[in-house]
Formats: sequence, C-alpha cells, structure tokens
Amino acid sequence: MTAPVVDPVRSAPAPKRAPAFAPARPQLRVLRAGEHDTGSDQRRLVRQLAIVATVVAALCLFGVVVFHVVMTQNQFRLDALRSDASERQGEYDRLRLQVSQLESPDRVVSDAQTRLGMITAPKVIYLTPSVDEPGSQPSSTANSSTRSAATDGSGWAAVKPLLAER
Repeated sequence: MTAPVVDPVRSAPAPKRAPAFAPARPQLRVLRAGEHDTGSDQRRLVRQLAIVATVVAALCLFGVVVFHVVMTQNQFRLDALRSDASERQGEYDRLRLQVSQLESPDRVVSDAQTRLGMITAPKVIYLTPSVDEPGSQPSSTANSSTRSAATDGSGWAAVKPLLAER
C-alpha cells in the first residue's frame, strides 16, 4: 500500500480571517443594578434634541412661508382696491365736469330759449319799495285795504279775498 501523497501547502487548514470591511465589535460588559451607561444616554439625548431642533426649524420655515403667502394675497387685494379707487376717482371727476357744464349760465340760457321758449326781456325794470313815513298815506290802495283789514281785527277772513284777487 502506498501512502497518500499529501500536499504540504494544502494540507494545513487555513486560519480564519475576519473580513477587512467588518466593523470592530464594541466591548460589552454587564451592568449592575442602578448603574447606567452614560454614553448611550447622552447619544439618545443628543439625537432627541436634534430631532426637536429639526422639527422646530421646519415649523419656523413653514410659518415664514405661510406669512409670505398671506402677505402676497393681501398685496393683491390692496392693488385691486387701489385700482378700483382710481377708477372711481376718474368717474367722479368726469361727473363733476358734466355737472359744471350743465350748470353753466350759457347752457341754462340756451336751454331756456330753445326748450322752454323763453325770450330775453327787451327792457329791465327794477322795482324799489317805497318807505311809508308815519302819518303819510300809503302809495297803493291794496296796501291800505290790507293794512286796515289786519289792524281792525277782522283777521284772515278779510285779508283772504284781497289776496285771491292778485
């Protein structure tokens, strides 16, 4: 019988190696009652603070965006109101011009002559009231009869027919 030929290079089992990319394992230990791992507590606290800070920052940014949206909407409303006020002011100015044209004396005279058939008076007579002195006779008979009716106590019944004649 012959002995099997053993290849010296392959005969020894190869030692097991850890992969080069595998992370190093942390050193573990058992904690006793009342003992805390302060490193993990601090990491958890830092992680929670980072999450809270991120949420607060996101809410602040959202608030700023909402504020700008509301401000832009109000600006559009303000622009519309200004445009409407400008249109109304123009309409007011046009109507004032129309009123001033309708009230002009030349237009009133021409309208009176054409539509109403009025004519210009050939001669203008100005009347002046006469001042009656105490003890003098009144200048017209109507005045004297009116005065006498008013002073003798007969009142309205006596004055009314005299006024109806006029």
